[in-house]
Amino acid sequence: MITIKIADIPIGLDCRFEYTEKVVAAFKTDEPPLFTVSASDADIELEYEYSGVRTRPEYTENVVMYRKIAEKLPDYDAVVFHGVMLELDGVAYAITAHSGVGKTTHSRLWLEKFPDKVKILNGDKPIIRLINGTPYACSTPWMGKEHYGYNAMRPLGAIGFLSRGTVNKSRKISVDGAVVKFMNQVYLAKGNGLMLARSMRICDSILSTVPLYELECNMSPDAPLVSYDAFVNSKTTD
Repeated sequence: MITIKIADIPIGLDCRFEYTEKVVAAFKTDEPPLFTVSASDADIELEYEYSGVRTRPEYTENVVMYRKIAEKLPDYDAVVFHGVMLELDGVAYAITAHSGVGKTTHSRLWLEKFPDKVKILNGDKPIIRLINGTPYACSTPWMGKEHYGYNAMRPLGAIGFLSRGTVNKSRKISVDGAVVKFMNQVYLAKGNGLMLARSMRICDSILSTVPLYELECNMSPDAPLVSYDAFVNSKTTD
């Protein structure tokens, strides 16, 4: 068994395959775990049924373990979020979108536009955790196929909901305008009413704390400017 630390939470992984150990290597810790997850043969078979795809068992073990971690995170005021976390001046900014819209492409444009200012904290499945009421973006070993990210956590400055458009523009939206978009990108515990209620409370606190934006972009080289201006201005207008 190994222990990793994500979102400032030490978690035990009872791995059977070397693949998982390699994926999480940058997040290993010597601290005692607060809880431990594993993936049995039955868990792996259930994941095959759930996904409809029969991948290698070592890869599926890794997927199952993160799903089990996600089920436990509401106990620690945290949820798994599907999106890109950018870091700018020590603050994280979330960009999320429906599959196929181009959040990874948009993130690459950020790196090209601001090569000396912006990094990708996590490119796919970060965690958002409330610590003393403040939302933090926390990287994880699960960074997407491009493997964009590094082991760090930063205060969350804003959330942008990306869509395709012919003209680059942004507008600030309310919690009511963002809640469905956000919940569609958060892992919600299945079959556990208590954990689901906790997840909903955590999400409400996150949305009530950080500025929220709709970002309409055409993926031109100047597209990041609209989200950059919104995010940077959010620090001075809120």
